[in-house]
Amino acid sequence: MSSRAYSFRLEGLSTPSGEISLRDLANIADALQLTATRIARQIGGQTGRGRSTGAIDRMSELRLSGIESGSTVLEMHLGDSGSLLLPSGDEERVAERFEEVFVALATNSSPSWADAAVKAAIGKVAYQVRASGAKSVTAYRGVGEPLTPWQVVDVGSFDLRVWRPVEERDTDRITMTGHLDKVDLRARRFRVRDDVGHDVTLEDVVDVDAAAQLIGKRVVASGVAEREQGRVIRIIEPVLVHEVLPADWFVDSGTGVGVGGAVVPGAITGIADREIDDFLAEIRG
Repeated sequence: MSSRAYSFRLEGLSTPSGEISLRDLANIADALQLTATRIARQIGGQTGRGRSTGAIDRMSELRLSGIESGSTVLEMHLGDSGSLLLPSGDEERVAERFEEVFVALATNSSPSWADAAVKAAIGKVAYQVRASGAKSVTAYRGVGEPLTPWQVVDVGSFDLRVWRPVEERDTDRITMTGHLDKVDLRARRFRVRDDVGHDVTLEDVVDVDAAAQLIGKRVVASGVAEREQGRVIRIIEPVLVHEVLPADWFVDSGTGVGVGGAVVPGAITGIADREIDDFLAEIRG
């Protein structure tokens, strides 16, 4: 089978042995899954926009199979347990690169194959593990006993600067407005249609739950732009907020003038009445 089993021992958590807060578990699991998915998309040639194929989702899926005591040990399986293991296949490459992530974290060095999206995901793993209060992470192949460790990661030595976008990508942060419509909450992916009809994909949206409340509304999206032939096609890790339009864009109900209402009579500054009469006569033929 192509599924691989792993155990991750978290030392130094404030919770009792064998326990972890749901918040920390969700944050760490989300970062690990994001990393595995982006590795699979890179290997499968889906680094651009669009939904991941079913094959990519299956070979990058992480499943929590248990939490054990002895500090706190998270047991996980990676990949599709229902397919045959092909040593030279994409599933094997995803697993190998996933394992390299922990070497990269321990050495504060990005793998040579990691693109910007994968590096950002690894940075999330580092951030969330550190935020949990863990002092170290020991990664093992397999679950249960005996376990074979392949990497010990000193959380206190993390250098998050290694995983930040390069400077030229940092300077390409943009803000756009539009109507939030299409959404894939599972993949943390949304779409905004701007005022001239262009669709822009929003990948790995920050605070998905809050963003979901804005579906069908006008929003302001701020994040790192990805361009194709000069046009923005995707915004990475955007923050979404409801767009509040200026009050003077709306008709003052106190004037009694609304859509289709009568025009308030009076002269137009700089235009004589005779010029107006001549203009109306011209357009009426």
